[in-house]
Amino acid sequence: MTNTENLFELVYILMDRKQMTASQLAEHFGVSTRTVYRWIECLSIAGIPVFATKGSGGGIRIDKNYALDKTVLTEDEKQSVVASLNALKSLTGAESSAAKKLQSLSKHNTDWLEVDFGTWSPLGRYVRTVFDVLKNAILHETIVTFDYFSTGGHTQHRTVHPWKIVFRGQAWYAFGWCELRGQERYFKLSRIQNITDTKRHSSVPVRSLTNLNEEYEYGGKDEFDFPMISLTLKVKNSAVYRIMDDVLVETETNLSDSGEFSTVTVQVQESYWLYSWLLSFGSDIKIIEPISIKEQYSLIVRQMKDGLE
Repeated sequence: MTNTENLFELVYILMDRKQMTASQLAEHFGVSTRTVYRWIECLSIAGIPVFATKGSGGGIRIDKNYALDKTVLTEDEKQSVVASLNALKSLTGAESSAAKKLQSLSKHNTDWLEVDFGTWSPLGRYVRTVFDVLKNAILHETIVTFDYFSTGGHTQHRTVHPWKIVFRGQAWYAFGWCELRGQERYFKLSRIQNITDTKRHSSVPVRSLTNLNEEYEYGGKDEFDFPMISLTLKVKNSAVYRIMDDVLVETETNLSDSGEFSTVTVQVQESYWLYSWLLSFGSDIKIIEPISIKEQYSLIVRQMKDGLE
């Protein structure tokens, strides 16, 4: 360890332990007390407020506030760290003592960012329950079991070694080793039922997300391997916000209070959920193109009508 590394370690030890004697520090570093005092002198010259007091209860100490405020983090760094820690409150459900300490030292507002991954519906509370079980299993390296509802309409009991919880798009996923499939898998938390932490230790080591084959994409390749298409719709102005909430809007015209409808072109995946999504708008939309999507949509509507007669 270089002399510079020793000096940095000395600073952090004093910040953590408040005060230590020269002999304790000498024993820790394997040097003489003379060397420790020489280091203290170097730190003082560099502007680090290190003090040595004699007598009973004396020792070497550092002004923690000054060291943290002036030496360890800049003002911008403190704001970024505190904002990040505060944002994690929605996931951990606990106040961060580290955030409180840094916040007290910052000169600016550090409570400018709030992150809440929950939904407005009761589903958000349920997903949070699944999230907590998975979080504890990951931290304690235990195996979980649950019933999983796949996009193919199948319900299967899964035994999973969870490694990570991932938020992508608008949903939470669990990533880990699935014993049933014998490979890495993603599981959407909203489709998990009857989850149980078995308390049995996981024997499958964590794999890197960056080295996975594409077939292990979120929810499985069959869910996301769909072509992107441009879809042009005639939409009631009162429903345009729903379009913008769900998909990427390329263009929109006649979007004003004076007209009842707007023409909107969006980028969507031609997937299993597309027609269900379109049907959810009822009479508020009309498909203009592609013609193939319009024809298939009309066929589905006729089948629904026939089914009601």
